[in-house]
Amino acid sequence: MRVSYNWLKDYVKVGLSPQELAERLTARGVVVENVVRANPGVEGVVVGRVVAMERHPNADTLWVCQVDVGGGRVLQILTGAQNVTVGALVPAAVPGAKLPGGVTMGVKKLRGLDSHGMLCSEAELQVGDDADGILILPPEPGLEPGMDVAEVLGLNDWIFELDLTANYAAHCQSMLGVAQEVAALVGGEVQRPSTYTPDAPGTDVRDLIAVQIDAPDLCSRYVARVVRGVKIGPSPLWLQARLRAAGMRPINNIVDIANFVMLETGQPLHTFDYAQIRGQRIIVRRARTGERFTTLDGQERVHG
Repeated sequence: MRVSYNWLKDYVKVGLSPQELAERLTARGVVVENVVRANPGVEGVVVGRVVAMERHPNADTLWVCQVDVGGGRVLQILTGAQNVTVGALVPAAVPGAKLPGGVTMGVKKLRGLDSHGMLCSEAELQVGDDADGILILPPEPGLEPGMDVAEVLGLNDWIFELDLTANYAAHCQSMLGVAQEVAALVGGEVQRPSTYTPDAPGTDVRDLIAVQIDAPDLCSRYVARVVRGVKIGPSPLWLQARLRAAGMRPINNIVDIANFVMLETGQPLHTFDYAQIRGQRIIVRRARTGERFTTLDGQERVHG
């Protein structure tokens, strides 16, 4: 299991360095196999705002972008990505910036025009696998050109890689469970997230969705809720950072908040598109021998 040091500090006052905390946890029995930096080597990359762009006069596949990188500076940066638009907030590796692998940015001439650094994909920053387009940062209050991308993406963090033994596996497979162990070490208290269930009139969920459990020996209880008025979009950057620290890829706000709560509490959650549920019925059962099904990664599989 991967545990973010910064995320832990949301729940408990740690008061120890990452290395000291790892040693104390291991001595207690919560074995920390490795303590690694979350930052794969991103230095000097800043938030940029694309203020103008036009086609390269000598290359149909290249865009010539004017990028506000903060401090009153607007740099000309060329890109072949097709998802960049005017107004977009993007990671700009300006001259002098470093990328994973030790690559240092400079000024490079592309088909006769200077590019003062580059705009980065998530693959180039090693925060994801998408190499086809530039990483577009969601517009948020306070997010401005010139800000440190490593800080914005939550890369200035330490990750604990835990090897949980049987007596710790149950409660330490969640952030709150690990926070409880840390609190016991440092003599603090866990600040649990507040919970609130609005007491509002509405349709009984049993009139909207049915749950049928055909394997009670494997699943004794399954709870469903219907949420309406949902608008799907990118998650805020703080939430994306938490998921990346845990080794998960941000998808959208709906999928991400379910994964966040699962990691926080240890309670498995999954979201469904209500319109795609056949007959508005969820059936919990074993797969049948030879049954074909499509998993969440889009791959068709056959149960053996």
